[in-house]
Amino acid sequence: MTDQSKKAASTINYFADNPISTASEDLLQRSKFVERIVREIDMIDASQGYVLAVMGQWGSGKTSVLNLVKGCLQNKEMLVVDYNPWLLSGTEALVAGLFGEINAQLKQRGKQYRSIATKMLRYSELVAPFAAIPVAGSWSTGLLAMASFARKFRELRSVSVAAQKEQVTKALGSLDHPIVVIIDDIDRLDRSEIREIFKLVRLTASFPNVVYILSFDRTRVEIALTEDGVPGRSYLEKIVQNGIELPIVPQKVLTREVAQALGAALEKVESIRRDAEVWDKVVLDIVVPAMKNMRDVRRLAMAVRSATISLTDSIEISDIVALETMRLFLPDVFWLIVVDQIPTGNAKISMDKLRGIKAQAASVGELLGNSFQEEAIIDAFLRITMPTSAYCDLSAFSSEMDVLAGFLKKRRVAHSEIRKLYLEQVMPDRLTSFAYAERIYHLADDETALKREFDVMSDEQLENVISELSRFAGEYSEAAIINMIAATLNAIPRLPKNDNRSILMPDARFAAISTVGRMLEQFRWELAATKTAVDAIIPQLQSFSARLELILLIGHIPDAGHRLVSSSYAQQLQEQYEQDVATMPIEHLMREDNPLRVLIAPVYWGSHIAQRIDATAPLSVHYAVFRSAVDENRRQSFGSAHVHRTPVLAWGELCGVYSDESTIEQVYKKMREAPESDSADLLELIKKYLDGWRPEEID
Repeated sequence: MTDQSKKAASTINYFADNPISTASEDLLQRSKFVERIVREIDMIDASQGYVLAVMGQWGSGKTSVLNLVKGCLQNKEMLVVDYNPWLLSGTEALVAGLFGEINAQLKQRGKQYRSIATKMLRYSELVAPFAAIPVAGSWSTGLLAMASFARKFRELRSVSVAAQKEQVTKALGSLDHPIVVIIDDIDRLDRSEIREIFKLVRLTASFPNVVYILSFDRTRVEIALTEDGVPGRSYLEKIVQNGIELPIVPQKVLTREVAQALGAALEKVESIRRDAEVWDKVVLDIVVPAMKNMRDVRRLAMAVRSATISLTDSIEISDIVALETMRLFLPDVFWLIVVDQIPTGNAKISMDKLRGIKAQAASVGELLGNSFQEEAIIDAFLRITMPTSAYCDLSAFSSEMDVLAGFLKKRRVAHSEIRKLYLEQVMPDRLTSFAYAERIYHLADDETALKREFDVMSDEQLENVISELSRFAGEYSEAAIINMIAATLNAIPRLPKNDNRSILMPDARFAAISTVGRMLEQFRWELAATKTAVDAIIPQLQSFSARLELILLIGHIPDAGHRLVSSSYAQQLQEQYEQDVATMPIEHLMREDNPLRVLIAPVYWGSHIAQRIDATAPLSVHYAVFRSAVDENRRQSFGSAHVHRTPVLAWGELCGVYSDESTIEQVYKKMREAPESDSADLLELIKKYLDGWRPEEID
């Protein structure tokens, strides 16, 4: 790469679709191709006119090449006429417009050229008379113009058309250099206009020293020229004497320009998530193969810049680039694979869905047709950007949550929440919770900062954030595990209770304990390390409720303990808990999240020192214990979203901490005599139990 091309590459505007006009802007190394066209014009025999075509797909750089050719020809003092047919229609108007343009250019060249200009103007007025009649203005002005034109037309007709043409032919033949007429963007006209342009060329191409350079997409023009069974290609070959295909952009150059353009698109983005390995694969296997020309490169650069402005560091930038590439250049496949995305990570997918996936896969195949290039791009996209898709292999469905968690941490669109963010441009609630959890994860080594973060977190966010913290299990330092478990257990009283969730959804407390369990799994089979961590956690716990949750989780209690510590240490923790609860002033129960649970645990363990509540205890204590005993049975019919809820009491546990029902009845009478606010439902429920009511057993 020369210094000049390096300079151009660093200063080119990738966000404007403008053709280049100077050789210093030539990044595609088209100089030799331009020289070829100029040399062709120098060498041709233009005594009977000549038609040269520069052909290439839309956006391939035809206009840029013509601009460079024009500059070279003007340096050789050739007369170059840029003819724009867009504002004209009809063969006569096109002829008049062409000769009018040549006439204007010739008049600027001196006396000899003015004479030629006059002859050409007269000829154009003769062969295309009605194109010269003004049609704007009042009806009287139009009539006067037509009368004036009629007189002029009779004068012109005094000399035959053939004679006029002969005069123009001789005048043009006397020129030292040919007149080069450039007609660009022919393929952008509609079908009838394309046909009119080629009629114009056919009518005027035989004049000496008139060389046409036509620019168009061959396929589109051939289709437009096809008529009555006559192939457009045959028609084109009769008019164009030499058709030159624009060279394909070298792969090395295209790769360089893609890298430059994407660099420019991301230059002002402050924070970017970029996995270097994924980035390289996306650029080389998805982006570059999808690019056909510099217009494609510019379109992608503009799309990526726009997308990253709104998504900042929320999504892996390699995925944004891959998605924007598919959206722009393979839109049908994009909408089928990305927008109508089939479920991922689902181990229980139904046969109906599997059949639907097969149908979608067939649709992808139909979209591909026989394009091996597109097939390779889509294969790379599925492999690199959407590895959780099941298009390539239906058996790819799995419930490997660790893999999906990895995609979430890396902000890859292979995870449905990240893909949802890209499509909706709005942060999903779950992703908001994960982002919060990620921030907490990075603070976990600092006990003070972590506590402050939990304190400022809203109760509405707490459950989801705690659940998301489990995704980092196995990555915490030992200090972080201690701090995180203590903070999580201390936050349990703030979690929602008896909310409107489905019976299939675990309650908030269960989700929090599961997170703690996953964190402790890091010490699996390392009993001594777990003991050290627990010894450090317990002093940070702010309640007996939190301490009990930890003991139940790590111990050996049937159907509860995960046996993460030795049985002797678990027994030691239980005994210490029993002693501390037994000596606790009964009024301190008011501080607990679940007073009943705090008291009943030693009873279940068979403790001889378990504290029981006497009827003479403060009324506030009784209310706290009974309120903590309230739960609900939930029942949901198959296929229905409605959940039937029945309030219940942990009656057996109440009898355990009050010794018997007679004590409960005494307490009930005292509570009824001095009801607290909002206690009517509670008192009614206690009365139902005292009267013998019991809830139905739930299977």
